[in-house]
Amino acid sequence: MKPTAESVRFLNEEVRAPRGLREVDSIDFPSETGALIELLSEEWEGSTLPGYGGNYYGWTRLWVSPGGWTSSSEGYEFIPIAENQYAPCAIVLRRDGRVGVSWSSEYTDMFAGFTEFVETMALWSTLRGWTVLRGFGLRYFDAVEFVSRGRSSSVTGGSLTRWTRFDDAVVLEEPFLTGDPDRPPRVHVVVADRALLAGSDFVGSLPYPSLSTLGQGFPERPARWV
Repeated sequence: MKPTAESVRFLNEEVRAPRGLREVDSIDFPSETGALIELLSEEWEGSTLPGYGGNYYGWTRLWVSPGGWTSSSEGYEFIPIAENQYAPCAIVLRRDGRVGVSWSSEYTDMFAGFTEFVETMALWSTLRGWTVLRGFGLRYFDAVEFVSRGRSSSVTGGSLTRWTRFDDAVVLEEPFLTGDPDRPPRVHVVVADRALLAGSDFVGSLPYPSLSTLGQGFPERPARWV
């Protein structure tokens, strides 16, 4: 799976340019874990990715742990490949190419692969300035049904972390970073026009809904990562 054109733009403009690296026409992250680790270590080490929403809000720095592979309590082998400025867990690559998080010795699955992780970060980047709805009780398919009314040509993506996108609205779902099976996934509804949500019965049915502008007040890159 190669990154889409939008992800290549994101990596060029928001990741490579700040480091003074040349723009590239395409980026291919290998599925073979050894080759991916080598690429991340040699070309992407120290790169910082802005995450404008979701689990990886803030800045995420790519780095490959010098400690090598670790065996999780569930029997998976993984290696830390990134850290987020706010989340006190490592973003890790599993031996089979999947990407998840680890707080200590456990592994929690999040993405089918590294490219899918980048695709999600890039998607949030395209939504800056849009209105995001958060609230308890949001369910993915209910939200998709709500925003799909009168719309067509949706694009879907992701696995455990997944999304459905229309021209002016997106629904994103992601597991909690703790991997608690008793907690439902987090669902975000992001729209280009705030009027779609304001005063709607859908929003009114949610306990304590909140609306905010995506990207507003986004933090500066941590000084230790500049």
